[in-house]
Order: sequence, then structure tokens, then C-alpha cells
Amino acid sequence: MTITGLPRAALLSIVMLSVSSTLAAQTYRTNTVGDMSDRVSRIIQTNSAGDIVHVINPATNEVAGVIEGIPHNHGAVLHADGTYYYITNEHDQTVDVVDTRTLKIVKSIPLAANPNNLSGSDLARKVYVAISGAPLVQVIDMDSNEVIKNVPVSGGVHNTFVTPDGKFAAAGMIGASTISVIDTSTDEVAWEIELDGGVRPFTFETWPDGSTKRIFAQITGWHGFYVIDWDKRELVEKITPPVRPVAEMVADGIQNAPSHGAVVLPDQSALWISSRATASIYGWSLPDLEYIGHVEVGNPAWLTAAPDSRHIYIGVASHNETAVVDVKDLEIVRRIPVGQAPKRIYTAVFPAGWDEFSENSPAGDND
Repeated sequence: MTITGLPRAALLSIVMLSVSSTLAAQTYRTNTVGDMSDRVSRIIQTNSAGDIVHVINPATNEVAGVIEGIPHNHGAVLHADGTYYYITNEHDQTVDVVDTRTLKIVKSIPLAANPNNLSGSDLARKVYVAISGAPLVQVIDMDSNEVIKNVPVSGGVHNTFVTPDGKFAAAGMIGASTISVIDTSTDEVAWEIELDGGVRPFTFETWPDGSTKRIFAQITGWHGFYVIDWDKRELVEKITPPVRPVAEMVADGIQNAPSHGAVVLPDQSALWISSRATASIYGWSLPDLEYIGHVEVGNPAWLTAAPDSRHIYIGVASHNETAVVDVKDLEIVRRIPVGQAPKRIYTAVFPAGWDEFSENSPAGDND
């Protein structure tokens, strides 16, 4: 039997089934693991004060396309098959589904209340939406693009992040100061940890087999991050960057969150965080958490890593740009003009073989 003449969607499904199980584990694409140098990727820069989203090609550091018509866009995530971007729309209280080839909105999924961030599990083929306006996480099925479950938690949710193995979705709350960990196979809360401040962005470190080792969480009022042992389910350390002179400190735009943005590099070599308090990003080596250094970028919001683990992309809200930092040389190598007040930023890594099916789409290959 040959596959000639099969529909495009069927061909893509066959390719996906033939990919090794490690691909299914690579769900949190701002924290993917392993070699992804041959994979198509895009940096998705949302712009919180506008209605456009910029799609950046990390191979060229050029804007590859613009998604229009999503006011007060917040977070973004990629469909398991690479066919759609899911983007939270705070103005309309929806998740807008965007075709990755045409960059057009094909559906708007109504939500229970105002959303913040969202994250996806390729393993479970689900999207987990942080609902800030209600104490719950809403679960969207990637095959039907419908909400299939509401998961009650203890407060309004600021962020959801799926673990790199796709098995859990962690929901962080500011008001309730809690991280609730949801089992993606059952969509039930498996365990929780209460902290001494509101939970802002966080990221994961993994063991060699891809399972979760530690959470690095940023907390309201803390300049730095908390280290949470995943297996012990407890806070084990609080880390802050070296003290800087008062003259170098920044008060504008902190919003009780001096640190707001964190990423573990795909090769698991380092953790990087953003600092609103010093207009910089800071790095620590892994697994020993030895301080690496810092790079001043402007008022940083979120940050994400390119698949090469060499470059970090930062939404610089004060400059309306995305800054590209070489983490080996500790220097900015590019500033890319984007929209109004860029904040949340996300690395979309497409399935293996995606370039064979992309034709001349904005998601095309990296060459």
C-alpha cells in the first residue's frame, strides 16, 4: 500500500505516528529537551496592549508573519500536530485558534471568564487555559477544539505550564499563593504546594529521562526564584541575583513582581530569568545553580529559548521590541521591532517533517 493521494492531514498523521516517543514528551516548548536543530521553530511574541501577534523565525531573526485581530492577546501555544496556534484573548475572553499556514483565526473558543496564560500537552492532546477571573483551569481538546472540562483550583490562575513529559499541567495562582499540579491523563489535581507569596511564571528542570526534577518559580515580592523539589513536593531553596547598586534599580512596571519570566534552556544547561527590578536577565548553570551573569536589555517581561540553547528571546515591554541575547557571549545580538507592550513569548517547535508539508506557509522551513 502506498500513501500517494492521501489527504494532507492524513499524511501528517502518518508522519506523527512514526516519530519517536521523545517527540510526544516535548510539550512545553519553551523548555523542550534534546536536539531540535533540524526542526522548524517560531518565536511567538504576543503584544499585550495591541491586537497583533508577531511570528519570528529564529533562523533569521526576522518577522515571518503577523497574526491580526486578537485584542489584548496574552499567551500562545502550538497544536500537537503543528496545525494551529492557540492564543488567549483577554478582551473577548476566548482562546483564538489560528491556522499556522495562513495566520488567520479559524475559531474562537468561549471561556468561563478572563484568561491569562495557557499551555499544551502533546501527549494528552489538550490545552490547559489559566482562568484568572475564576478559580479554575479550562481544558481544551486539540482534536475537537472544544472545552471538555473545568478543573477547580483554589484561586484565579495566572499561568499554566505543562511539564516537558506532557504528563502534568501545573497551575500557578497569585491570590491563593499555590501551585496545583493536574494529571493530564485524568484532568484531576494530583497534588498542590502552598508558598509564601503569589506564584508568577515558573519553569521546569528535567531528569535525563525527561521526567520532572525541579520547578523554578518566581514569587510576588521576591527578586529571584524559588526552587521546588518535584518528587519531595517541597520548597528547598530561595535564590536571588547578586545585589546591584541602588542607582541601577528600576521602579517602573514592577507590579509587585521584580522577577517575571523564566526558562530552562532546551539542553538543560542553564536557567535564565528576567528582572524588572534591574532591566536585566540573569543566568544560573544547571544542575549546580552556579551564577553565570547578567545582560541588561531594558524592561524585560517574559523570555523564551531558541532550540539551539544559544539564544534567548525577551519581550522588552518598554521598547516595543523583542531582544535576542547570546547567552554564551552575554550580549544582545538583535533587537526586533514588534507591537505595543510585548510581554508573553513562546517557542513553537513544529513536529519532525513539518517542512515537508508547509509548502510556502509562514511556518516553512528554517533554511
